[in-house]
Amino acid sequence: MGRRLFSPHGSALVELAPGMLIAHMHGDWNAEMRALIAAQMRAQVPTLNAAGPWGIINHMHDTLVYGPDIYAQTRADYANRPAGSNLQAVAFVIAPHVEGASLLRSRFENLLDGVIASRVFADSQSAKQWIKVQLQLPDA
Repeated sequence: MGRRLFSPHGSALVELAPGMLIAHMHGDWNAEMRALIAAQMRAQVPTLNAAGPWGIINHMHDTLVYGPDIYAQTRADYANRPAGSNLQAVAFVIAPHVEGASLLRSRFENLLDGVIASRVFADSQSAKQWIKVQLQLPDA
């Protein structure tokens, strides 16, 4: 379930799972691709918010290192989410084989500090389990 988006350098697939929005990213991530996937993700927000607390998993399958503007815009988007948002947590999946994985991990580990609960994982299953736990917390 989902729609694959393409830019000259990469592609993304957005899928829904219970309480989760999962974005699968492939290729060189640039501003164009980021804007495309952000729009696709925003289209799912009303459905997710109506169902209760939810989380996002950003799965970077083979994505290259982002530019500073992408990090800044990502942080700003989460910081400026609507007051009525039920988004509770954001996970990033960056497997060790991903090109630039160590640089990506270090950038994403604290990208959303003070904005929303977030964490980086090496595999999708761990990210899903963490999101499920976050959604069950009393603050959620």
